[in-house]
Amino acid sequence: MTKAANKAPIPWKFMLPLVLGTMLNPLNSTMLATALATLCNSFKITTGQGAVLITSLYITSTIAQPLMGRLADIYSARRVNNLGFLLILAAALTGIFAPGFGWLVVSRILLGLGTSAAYPSAMALIGKKYAAEDKAVPGPVLGIIAISGQVSLVLGPTLGGLLTQLFGWQGIFLINVPLVIAGLILSRSLPDFPSAANYRKQSIFARLDTVGIIFFIAFLLSLLALLMADHLAWYYIPAAIVSLSALCIWEWRHEAPFIDVKLLVQKPSLSMVYIRGLTTSYVLYLLLYGLPQWLEGVKHLIPLHTGLIMLPNSLTAIAAGLLIAKIDKSKLQNVLGVILLFLACAGIFLLNGGMPLPFIVMIGITAGAAEGTNIIANQSLLNEEAPLAQKGVSFGLYRTAAYIGAILSGTQLKAAFKNGVTDESFHHIGYNISIACAILLVLLIPLVFKKVGLTGRQLSTANNR
Repeated sequence: MTKAANKAPIPWKFMLPLVLGTMLNPLNSTMLATALATLCNSFKITTGQGAVLITSLYITSTIAQPLMGRLADIYSARRVNNLGFLLILAAALTGIFAPGFGWLVVSRILLGLGTSAAYPSAMALIGKKYAAEDKAVPGPVLGIIAISGQVSLVLGPTLGGLLTQLFGWQGIFLINVPLVIAGLILSRSLPDFPSAANYRKQSIFARLDTVGIIFFIAFLLSLLALLMADHLAWYYIPAAIVSLSALCIWEWRHEAPFIDVKLLVQKPSLSMVYIRGLTTSYVLYLLLYGLPQWLEGVKHLIPLHTGLIMLPNSLTAIAAGLLIAKIDKSKLQNVLGVILLFLACAGIFLLNGGMPLPFIVMIGITAGAAEGTNIIANQSLLNEEAPLAQKGVSFGLYRTAAYIGAILSGTQLKAAFKNGVTDESFHHIGYNISIACAILLVLLIPLVFKKVGLTGRQLSTANNR
């Protein structure tokens, strides 16, 4: 990535529909947080029963991100992007007019499918646009995509509460209708890029690699069931091992695999990005969800005050992401990201019930800076490592790795706080974060000593191979 590329103007006409689509997944994930109680009361169910609306979208998104990315690679990223908008519209209408709770579950599954199309298809479109122009993708362009998701994540709970107050729980589905219409109108200006020649020569069955997708889904479902179980369910482990083995064997022999196992083995630098993404997601979600629970459990703050204290964390994450995107060296971005994570981890060990709130806010700001920096650093590195013809599935798979890290953090928080939130239990989380940070530090070693990557025309040519 060159400095000239970073200084190039942002093509907003091209970027707006991509940004809008990317925002819809985290927005729909978090709006439910402030609408769930009202929704459950309306259908006369418990909050525990209503939680299936959260997990249904979460699991669907984990599976669908690489699938939608694969479709974007082999067919048309523009059409997949539009398909996502149409699925979201169908989900919104299903939710608004749902005659029973079961239809809401269907709506959330459709939302998971539709919103999963946006990010991988956006990254595929961006990669192909700049490759066609013989340019490297500017850092600020990647930053805008990443930060748009962060912004909607912050706005989600507030917007969900406002919409529920004005329109009832149906409001969190209703808001998607004008957003989708705007997205479809704006998407008319998006260019369409033909799929690679080697894909066009294959049958539809071979293109899609249905068997590989089935093995991949089986592996993810068994892994997610293992991670989300209240107690360690040993019987899921053989299922995960068998399905993963079958996936690797099948994909290794397939000419056009859904998950390019050979590429991951032959290009360990790409595999390391996924491990890095999973690990940083694990750490960041521990901080994002662990700190509020500590504030309410140990400092005894009400949710409103907790939200206000966490607001600088979110704002700092957005600001840090925008700033770090201007740095044209992914190595430096990753080094800064790991340093900030270590500082945030050190802050956890300093926290105690007697600490003044201003110091707690400063630790939250450090965690926010780590979050924003690492999101951009990982995305920039993946953009450099992923082949152009596999941008969609590569970024979709990255999102899946991040979801697994988030689910793993939820399991860790549940175990750490099972007997209540205390300084000691929160510091225990700090030890786990320290181990994760150590892993990230080890992963930095091959990155730091790696030769400088190609840029400009060379990068475009290399990514097409």
